[in-house]
Amino acid sequence: MSKVVVLFEQPGMTHKEYDAICDELRQQNKFVNANRLAHVSFERDERFCIVDVWISEEPMKKFVETALMPASMKLGLMPFQPVILPAHSWIGRTEELILS
Repeated sequence: MSKVVVLFEQPGMTHKEYDAICDELRQQNKFVNANRLAHVSFERDERFCIVDVWISEEPMKKFVETALMPASMKLGLMPFQPVILPAHSWIGRTEELILS
């Protein structure tokens, strides 16, 4: 299994809409996912961006299909189109714990 970096860029999305999706996922106990190693969101050039690191592409796709897309549609937001890139390297707290 190789880690993947997933980039979501949503033109016109606001931090309030992002927060609403996160709240919806939390209410369904789907926000935290053991297969997602990192998550960060930010705004850049009038686009709301989300970057995740997943253990592999398969659990990420399952999360998008079964959790993220339904939550977004329920709130009437645009569908997410992720860009999936293979990770060359990754350093994170989880990795440090595994190596110790």
